[in-house]
Amino acid sequence: MPSNEEISRALETIVTLMEIRGDEHYRVLAYQRAAESVAAAGSPVSSLDDPKELPHVGDTTAEVIRNLVADEMPEVLDELMAEVPKGLVEVTRLPGVGPRTAGRLWKELDATSVEEVANLEASQISSLKGFGKKSAEKIVASAEKYNSEERRMLLHTATALGDRLLDFVRNHPATEKADLAGSLRRGKETIGDLDIVAASSDAKSLAADFAEAEFVTEVVAHGETKVSVVVVGSDGGVDVDLRIVAPDAYGSLLHHFTGSQAHNIVLRERAVKMDINISEYGLAKADEPERNYIPAETENEIYEKLGLAYIPPELREDSGELEAAEKGELPDLVEVRDIRGDLHVHTNYSDGKGTIESMAEAAIELGYEYLVFCDHSQSLRVANGLSPKKLVEKNEAVRKADEKYGGIRLLCGSEVDILKDGALDYEDSLLADLDFVVASIHTSFQIGEKAMTDRMLRAINHPHVRTIAHPTGRVLNRREPYEVDVSRLIKEAAATNTALELNSYPDRLDLSVPYVREAIKAGVKITIDTDAHDESALSFMKFGVTQAQRAWAGKGSVINCLPREEFEEYLKSGK
Repeated sequence: MPSNEEISRALETIVTLMEIRGDEHYRVLAYQRAAESVAAAGSPVSSLDDPKELPHVGDTTAEVIRNLVADEMPEVLDELMAEVPKGLVEVTRLPGVGPRTAGRLWKELDATSVEEVANLEASQISSLKGFGKKSAEKIVASAEKYNSEERRMLLHTATALGDRLLDFVRNHPATEKADLAGSLRRGKETIGDLDIVAASSDAKSLAADFAEAEFVTEVVAHGETKVSVVVVGSDGGVDVDLRIVAPDAYGSLLHHFTGSQAHNIVLRERAVKMDINISEYGLAKADEPERNYIPAETENEIYEKLGLAYIPPELREDSGELEAAEKGELPDLVEVRDIRGDLHVHTNYSDGKGTIESMAEAAIELGYEYLVFCDHSQSLRVANGLSPKKLVEKNEAVRKADEKYGGIRLLCGSEVDILKDGALDYEDSLLADLDFVVASIHTSFQIGEKAMTDRMLRAINHPHVRTIAHPTGRVLNRREPYEVDVSRLIKEAAATNTALELNSYPDRLDLSVPYVREAIKAGVKITIDTDAHDESALSFMKFGVTQAQRAWAGKGSVINCLPREEFEEYLKSGK
């Protein structure tokens, strides 16, 4: 059954849509008060005999709450969603644009999305009653900058911000323990907002200090156990929720707000079959009154009670994890500590900033046993691609550096462009001199699925190509994947013993998780590489590993988890 938070959010959605539509104030207020009552309830609303037991809940809103508890679409919400253009909800997120304003832009200027608002002239908006010139200009400027995908942070940006906020919470004297929750804890590719769960015996003090912290730009809601704020992120304001609970209930709350929603639903369904209710408040027998919910101090307690092995957050997506946990067949996931080297890094020979020596020393600091330098090939002039002569020169420099640094094996590679017809950017005789060849596409993206697939299949079948870098070419928030039959690439990679890369660069994370899982099931080996162009980017490895974990990958599926001697044997054995 849905949580109080989920029910409250659904009611708030009704409020927003009603305001956009221009409903009378008393109707909107009724749903707003109902949403607030549900959010403030100290026990699950789903366990109430009658929602009207809640303050400010009447006959109409009670029926809507009953629908939501039963996971049924309330008639009013169905009606609103059919009438109000979907894009207007996004419009309400523009600075200075509330639901009523969004409704006026729709009804008076026929603008139903952020993009359509961006296409308006400021003078069109200022001509409407109640709008000034400056406010109109601000709305248009905000819409021009806004992109619904860009509002989601890349994983490294969200991690940095989340860690900063988590440090504040963990260092507070009233905090006993705290963790990030939500999609960031699960390692999703992009993050919309941040959730923090804390255990404290003095929730009021922690909540007050968090609300007044220097990083907070707006306090949206402030209670003793929940604080909702907006903080400054690299791309604008970020919504952050802090939820505080007694230490003995920490596991219940952390599990619930880690999600995913799909995982929580199937877990609740399993619990119901065992005559158990499960929620953010803990566990209880189905016929027990709400006050008898028994909180869980750790997430382990929840899974154990339901007869399951502990499921790591990265796997909680309703993708078979409950069945595997029941059978004791959860994978032994790859960890950052399992990575023995990076097979795709750049230097200042092409478009990188680091030197061979500085990159090698940074890799040594990470404990790596080997490092492959893969600067761009000759045709990619925008990235200062290396001519054959320059490649030979770089290789000689790598060999000399390899003799200098005894603690790591430095290897000669190249990120070789796959040309439009599928040929590689260097002659075979030059490729044969390299230790490791990474092949990739950087040009001619719009050639159609068949041509792109054939192009890449030719490269996969090349005897010197060991891995295909960022195989779908996507750039998160900026460029969609090009059209290619990835399943065919996976089959051919399996047949030719060619690896596929999981590129750890935060705006790529390519292959994506579903394809990595498909590749592993097909017996294809993965390389997790950073594509680092400077020393600091070597740390991006953790983001690739997180995606590999989400794809159920163990270290046996990852080539650069091989110890140095085994990796060198892999290189010698060829394809």
